[in-house]
Amino acid sequence: MILFGHPTGNPNSHQAALAHYETGRLDAFVVPWFPSHSALKLLQLFPPMRPMAARLERRRFEPLADAPKVQGRFGEFTRLAIRALGKGDEGLSYEGNDWLMKTMARECRRPAVRAVHCYEDCSLYQFEVSKKLGKACIYDMPIGYYPAWEQSQLDLARIYTDWLPTGGLRSSKWVRPEQKRQEMELADLVLVPSDFARRSIIDFVDKRVALATYGVDSNFWRPSIEKRKEGPLRFIYAGQLSIRKGIPVLLEAWKRANLRDAELELVGSWLLSEGKRYALPTGVRHLMPCSADELRKRYQSADVFVFPSFFEGFGLVLLEAMACGLPVISSERSVAPDLINAENGSVVAAGDVDAWSAALRIAVGTRDQLPSMKRASREKAIQCTWKHYRDAVSAAVASYC
Repeated sequence: MILFGHPTGNPNSHQAALAHYETGRLDAFVVPWFPSHSALKLLQLFPPMRPMAARLERRRFEPLADAPKVQGRFGEFTRLAIRALGKGDEGLSYEGNDWLMKTMARECRRPAVRAVHCYEDCSLYQFEVSKKLGKACIYDMPIGYYPAWEQSQLDLARIYTDWLPTGGLRSSKWVRPEQKRQEMELADLVLVPSDFARRSIIDFVDKRVALATYGVDSNFWRPSIEKRKEGPLRFIYAGQLSIRKGIPVLLEAWKRANLRDAELELVGSWLLSEGKRYALPTGVRHLMPCSADELRKRYQSADVFVFPSFFEGFGLVLLEAMACGLPVISSERSVAPDLINAENGSVVAAGDVDAWSAALRIAVGTRDQLPSMKRASREKAIQCTWKHYRDAVSAAVASYC
């Protein structure tokens, strides 16, 4: 049996928990709050609580409604209320992580538990206890290994100094590099969603690493049934707008490409210099984060998805955009090399402005090929199901249960 935990409950963690539940291996799902329908309805009755209800609604996953759980509702309610009041900082997230570690460290002593499965930044305590008890430690890494990113982040900050927001790089006050190292050292198996994430680990440590590629809800993320209106070729990016995501490279490449009949939408939180936001190149506009329904409409009204990131684990937006029928231009530091070929897009070296500029120009110059590329993107995306992901997780952990 497996004790599984996640500090919030997101799509990939829900699917991992379901992989264990479907096979009868889930001893319990440890999560701060898996809200009931009645709790959500109650919160929605009070206008100040509606944003909290919206956040919590994403944490409910019907296939796990009847799964055994260990929760800490009061503490999580308090943290969410503090956020709703506009107070608190990243430390609240680490409080949730610490609750998860302490709870799993206690619960992993259950006689039936043979393995614990948890994530970066919230695995140390239960891994330490599990090792003493002779139980397996399964470490889930949705993003590349931190030591692989640590030096790159400093290098990029020097290169793109004028792109940094006021105050410079995001504070490292809450980062726990030593804890990450200890967690990795204790792990018996590491699960990763892409070959890039796998390589970021094996370059530093000798560990058994298993690949389980994430899936996409291709019934929700789908092309529009209406034909796109004629107009400029529309590129779209979705995600945080930061140095790590390669936005300075994309915008410089856009300027150099000097495209006559194209536009670029950037959808997401702006985490760069405000001066840069007010001086976007011609044809580029920034849109704030939006709901999944609205983002789907944005994808459906676009022609090409761009993803210039310097460091990922997967990049779920890639798969969502592909499921909506968008060809992709992406850096190699994501799942893109596992999914993209000449039929549905191109993979471009992260940080290579000239290569990115050329890729943008090629997309405009080969617009007549878009219909077949859109079909190829959709066909590739629908092969990446959450069922396949769950099967891969189940096969990887079988020998530890």
